[in-house]
Amino acid sequence: MTDVRNMRLHSRLHTAPDKAEANRWSFALESAGLGVWDSNLVTGQCYYSSTWKKMLGYREDELGDRGDLWLTLIHPDDRQRAIESGERHISGETTQIETEFRLRHKDGHWVWVLDRGRVVEWDDAGKPTRMIGVQTDITDQKNAEHHLTLLNERVQLALDAGQVGLWHFNIETETVLWDRRMREIFGIGPGPEEVPRVTWHKLLHPDDAAMAERAIEDTFKTGAPMKMSYRIVKPNGEIRHVFALARLVRQESVAHMLIGSIWDITEQVLNAEALAREKDLYRVTLQSIGDAVLTTDVEDRVTFANPAAERLLLRDATSLIGLPVGNILNLIDEGTGNILTSATRRAMESRSTVDREENALLVRSDGERRSIRDLASPIFNATGAVTGSVLVVQDVTTARHLQRELSHAATHDALTGLLNRRAFELATSSAIEQAPGVTCHALLYIDLDRFKMVNDTLGHAAGDALLKMATSSMKNALPNEAILGRLGGDEFAALIPISDFEYAEQVAAQLIGEIREIRLDWGGKIQEIGASIGIAVLDDAELTLSEIIARADAACYAAKAEGRNRTAIYDPDTGAARQNLASIQAASGILEALSAGRLEVYGQQIREISDTTDHVVYIEILSRMTTNDGTVIPPSEFIPAAERFGLMGVIDRWIIQHTLETYGHRLMTMDNVSIAINLSANTISDPTLWSFLQSIMEQTNVAPSRLIFEITETTAVNNYEVAEQFVRKARAAGCRISLDDFGAGLSSFGYLHHFNVDSIKIDGAFIEKLSNSRLNQAVVASIGGVARELGVDVVAEHVEDTDAVTILRSLGIGYGQGFLFHRPQPLEILLHDLGARD
Repeated sequence: MTDVRNMRLHSRLHTAPDKAEANRWSFALESAGLGVWDSNLVTGQCYYSSTWKKMLGYREDELGDRGDLWLTLIHPDDRQRAIESGERHISGETTQIETEFRLRHKDGHWVWVLDRGRVVEWDDAGKPTRMIGVQTDITDQKNAEHHLTLLNERVQLALDAGQVGLWHFNIETETVLWDRRMREIFGIGPGPEEVPRVTWHKLLHPDDAAMAERAIEDTFKTGAPMKMSYRIVKPNGEIRHVFALARLVRQESVAHMLIGSIWDITEQVLNAEALAREKDLYRVTLQSIGDAVLTTDVEDRVTFANPAAERLLLRDATSLIGLPVGNILNLIDEGTGNILTSATRRAMESRSTVDREENALLVRSDGERRSIRDLASPIFNATGAVTGSVLVVQDVTTARHLQRELSHAATHDALTGLLNRRAFELATSSAIEQAPGVTCHALLYIDLDRFKMVNDTLGHAAGDALLKMATSSMKNALPNEAILGRLGGDEFAALIPISDFEYAEQVAAQLIGEIREIRLDWGGKIQEIGASIGIAVLDDAELTLSEIIARADAACYAAKAEGRNRTAIYDPDTGAARQNLASIQAASGILEALSAGRLEVYGQQIREISDTTDHVVYIEILSRMTTNDGTVIPPSEFIPAAERFGLMGVIDRWIIQHTLETYGHRLMTMDNVSIAINLSANTISDPTLWSFLQSIMEQTNVAPSRLIFEITETTAVNNYEVAEQFVRKARAAGCRISLDDFGAGLSSFGYLHHFNVDSIKIDGAFIEKLSNSRLNQAVVASIGGVARELGVDVVAEHVEDTDAVTILRSLGIGYGQGFLFHRPQPLEILLHDLGARD
């Protein structure tokens, strides 16, 4: 097959055409924009008409008649396709050449042409020898197609971006076409464009179906465009909201049709509903809250006021709207009285929330002043510009009044209205530091005499009445600059500036005189009280306030000890007040020793004097306190302070727990050792004592039979009921009871009828001078005789000489205890010496 590139040839006609006919053809070709080519497939030459050259911007005498001329002008991307089109026709595969390609114009741009041609002559062997064809300039058509393609792409992009589905209904054929997006919106999945007509009807929400069908029917009948929203139910049951547009299109040459579009607006609907609910919630909230809420425009004029604002400002919302905030909020500083500006203006200027720091008062139109707290925040639009503000005003009148009451309650005694202890200490410290021109102060510690008796016998109501009367009397007697406080119970304190000691004593005497004048008529009987006052002069800058109060307290205690209704001045060198202060300091030292582990247990053996069948070793548990440097403090120096300040219960519990937990195991390894533990009056009065002892014995596995509890005769007498209950429980459990300091009371023998005890310890006062006192010998003999009758053991205390031992043995006393037999030593060492095993 001869290549088409070498076969196009200009063929001269053997007969000259008619000139007029030629002109007609030339005019026709030029008018139609057709370029003719005539190719001789044998010689390879090709004729190109002047219209063809003109189509490409050339003159008729340009370019020549080369057969491959068109190939030099064709676009590279189109070359192969054009060649293959000609070769397929020459080979007989196609009836004609028909292809589109681009040829370069003389000025460089591309011209789109439609090339059509066919073989017109063959040789005797049937081989093609000539082809003729025309090329039509279709550039404008191609540009239009390209523009239309771009337009369609843009439309499709817009439809995709807007998630819009398109449909149309051919009225004549009654066919319905849905695009891909329509099928997605209605949830029917991929498929052909044509869908059954009933598809749309079946997927309408039952509640919206009639409305939607009526709307589309109206558009069909009247031609009026349809615009509406309705709900659909997808095949999976999901309900979606859609917005629909439809229009009737009438064309003369084609059948009428309905064309429409669908948007899925579910998210917009749900968001709108949520926004509506939120707005309604805000509206209800603003209507319901107790805080006043105002909104303003950028000119600080009110645009909204809720009911709380109406109530606070005493004006209705309609009269407030449009007014400047400064005209309706008349604010002053609660502290200084200065006029305050609105917070809204500052919030808008600073573009931030403004919370007023001052305590503001709102002066209302009726003249009433209300305490308020206001908070303003700017309002921004979508571009970030300030468009106004919102102001929240809280009426805190009640809250601030309550706050003042709570503040007063936190610093004052509820009954008397005086400063409480903490507030008194703070006020006293401040006064001492800031008092100018005052040489010194005096602190008066005031304790009401006989108040406890009235309070306990007549009740708290009578006691409260006395305290109020005493407070009034003290205020009358004290100078104006005095600071008076209630420290607790019936104890008060006052700080007064003084120039000398005599003035402090004079003021104290006036106080006592005023208080002694009190007469309380209660239940038809007149009740009177007095006062004891301790004075401590603040003449030492190194003293702390707590030390000063302790000195005054010690002096007050001394005044009571001297007969009450009198004063005592603390003297750091001499006097009972100094001793009382030492007692207070000792009590404080006990607590420190307990927390620091400086309390130790000692033991003292109780020995046999007369022959007995008992071979048990008895050890009385004692306590010792040590200082920071290890110096041992005997009990005579701290036990009285512990008893005075109610610390014996703490000490007793510590001794019991420490002894049993630390030495209980050793104790149980020796069959002949028992220990005796003293119980104070404070401990016996504790209702939880027995449960505590039971718990400790169970935890340490110490047998009750190894324990002896010593109760003084005085404790048993003064706490008879609780002591009797404890004795009964302890003996029932297997513990033993010893009555300590027996003989000190006037009715000692009488109480032996009421207490079942295992042993009696004779008061040491009868033993210390036993050899020189026939009376003491008679008392000891009597105690021994009664004990034998009752079947209980007798222990003589404070045995310190051999003569006493001889007498005690002669009187039948079985046991003795004292330095003569054994000096107390640490329990750890004592148990070791006795051979106790770990």
